[in-house]
Amino acid sequence: MIFKSAISKIYMDLPLSLILVFSLITGLLSMGLPNRGHANSLPQLPAEVETGLTHLLALCASEQEAREVDLEKISAVAAFVRSASEMGTGTPQERDHSKGSYIAYSIARSLPEIIRYTYNHRIPEGAINPSSVNYSYWKELPGSAKILPDIWKSLDVFSEPLFARGVRRESIAPDLHTGAYYEYDLQRAFIIYRQGTMRVVVSLSNQLGDSEVGRKGFIVGNDQDWNYLYTQAEGLNKSGLGWVKSKIYSFRSVCFYVEDSARPGAVRIGVFQWLGAGWAGINLVDSHHIRNGLERYAKGLKGMLESERMPDARTLEHVYAALNKTQEDVLREKALDITRHIKRKAEQDHALREKGAIKEMNETDYVARLDKERLVSMLMREFVKYSLGKETPLSSSFWLALKDVIIPEQPFS
Repeated sequence: MIFKSAISKIYMDLPLSLILVFSLITGLLSMGLPNRGHANSLPQLPAEVETGLTHLLALCASEQEAREVDLEKISAVAAFVRSASEMGTGTPQERDHSKGSYIAYSIARSLPEIIRYTYNHRIPEGAINPSSVNYSYWKELPGSAKILPDIWKSLDVFSEPLFARGVRRESIAPDLHTGAYYEYDLQRAFIIYRQGTMRVVVSLSNQLGDSEVGRKGFIVGNDQDWNYLYTQAEGLNKSGLGWVKSKIYSFRSVCFYVEDSARPGAVRIGVFQWLGAGWAGINLVDSHHIRNGLERYAKGLKGMLESERMPDARTLEHVYAALNKTQEDVLREKALDITRHIKRKAEQDHALREKGAIKEMNETDYVARLDKERLVSMLMREFVKYSLGKETPLSSSFWLALKDVIIPEQPFS
């Protein structure tokens, strides 16, 4: 009722022309999406799970330390994740007028393996989570730290709950519904604890302020091929809405990784997310939008980490180190090859070839704006694609040469 009242108030304050525009936007954003009634019919979460989620979100948003972690409240969420059905979804309570969704699934890997892949400063997030993140980096960490500790190393030795936090800058992949991509800061926190036969890692995120205005991005071909174009044009990649200056107003996430020693080699993952995004301060996100994004993420990560072709984390760390030792002009040349390849594919796609933002995109200018870390992240994504048998314009000789590079004193974990 609060959300509807706010919309009514906005309508009363807007001139007729803007009311018509808002109605057009709302209708267009809903075209081709699942029915809202279906999203609202998904199961609600038990009260003790909601209490645990509220506690965790408060921890992430505040400056509280590990001693403030209430394991009794958290354990209710872990138990829920552990017992949820495979690829099961549901709808948590709204937080600050933002709707949410959750998903639960399993990955046939050990907990240290998964955490080493997903939270490792030697493996760019854009390579391990390419359908959700373009690039990211740590902007702030406590004290004099410049990198996140290797938290997977603690999983076999800790006796008390561990807590770590920092601020991470993130730029996401193009949105499934609007094509827009956004950049923002996230307050991040991690909790590691053991309870009975379970080892648990909790990853928390809370967006700091509004995102930058969304820019037009494009998913070229099958989303699971991870071919994306990032233009500088502000707006949405949706007919009639190219001019819309959209933003993400709020984003919150709670992610549980639960491993039971009674079932070694399998990790249960539960992700709870809330999102508020839109235009002119109006939140146009519904639960099914979030659920679609969660399913996109879950299928991508599960397919990647369970593939027999996926390189082990140590190999990815080695390639990352080798790319960092490579001359920047070589990295830029390869990044240009990748960008040109994806743009050519877009120009051959009947749904994309007439898009003005693609026609106007200058590949050389785009690559020239990328710093070395972003270049390395882009090439790391191509290495994962190459390893999994996906199409990439870079020849196998380039990767084989990298794998042969010997880098002494590299601090491999």
